[in-house]
Amino acid sequence: MFRAGVTTITSERSIAAPDLMTAMRLFVSNLTDPALFPYACSIDHSPSEQVDGSEWHTSALIISQNMEHHALANELGKRINPNSKCLRQWKGSSKNYRRQFHQEFFHVLKDYPVLALIASARENTILGHEQSLADQLGITGHRKRVELDGKKKVEFGPFTYEENTPPKTLIVPERHAPMAIFTANYLLRIHTSLKAAIGERIGTSEVPLWVQVWSDKPPSDFTGKYAKLMWLLLGGGSTQGKFTWGGFTGNTDQPIDLLADNLAGLLNEITQRPDKNRYKGRELQPPVKGMLYWERLE
Repeated sequence: MFRAGVTTITSERSIAAPDLMTAMRLFVSNLTDPALFPYACSIDHSPSEQVDGSEWHTSALIISQNMEHHALANELGKRINPNSKCLRQWKGSSKNYRRQFHQEFFHVLKDYPVLALIASARENTILGHEQSLADQLGITGHRKRVELDGKKKVEFGPFTYEENTPPKTLIVPERHAPMAIFTANYLLRIHTSLKAAIGERIGTSEVPLWVQVWSDKPPSDFTGKYAKLMWLLLGGGSTQGKFTWGGFTGNTDQPIDLLADNLAGLLNEITQRPDKNRYKGRELQPPVKGMLYWERLE
């Protein structure tokens, strides 16, 4: 289903991993104490977190143990945007800004113990694999398409928010459900692989891995139906000790949000126009602490 993406950047230890598990092992190998939780994961999507007729969708997830990717984002902003010293939104940014981000990102990433994970998928393929991805999440038989007020929706459930409460259902716009299922599936794969890599490093399979997911503001904010759907797909009440889903609610763009936004935008452009977006920067010099893994769902 998936195939790994490739990059032309080379060094003594390549910054690009050949598969997800290798990426996790190399990431964990750079951590002093990988059993310290929670890990932080910033996530964003290009062009958005809903099916909208685009040919490709790209999700960027950036993971660090102690928010090192916040420092990475700040340093990158200083390098490519010397006036404001901040990253900016990818949408509406200039060609020069995008070129500089492309050329500088890997040189900053290599200096931080940060894992950048990218998943690019054709929209038609996401829709075509929706059932199998839902099966992997264990929600077979708990979702169905409905029509309300002449609009197509998807109903999930029944489920319970808390013990000893009556079962409920959650109805979301049809355009939101496939991407939410795709994203939740990828997050759970990441959690499983990272947990295994940490277990190998510390010598135990009992790893209570907790990941705090910092998302860009979703549709209807963090109290809306999309946020509730992500909570449900990631395990509902069983997410305690596994995931926390949230983000910043203000109107000011945060560095870690902009970092994920920029990386998703860049890799989505490279996916669609690889010949026009070749890396032309200088070769990376060791040591390399950061790691990138990119896969595509054709």
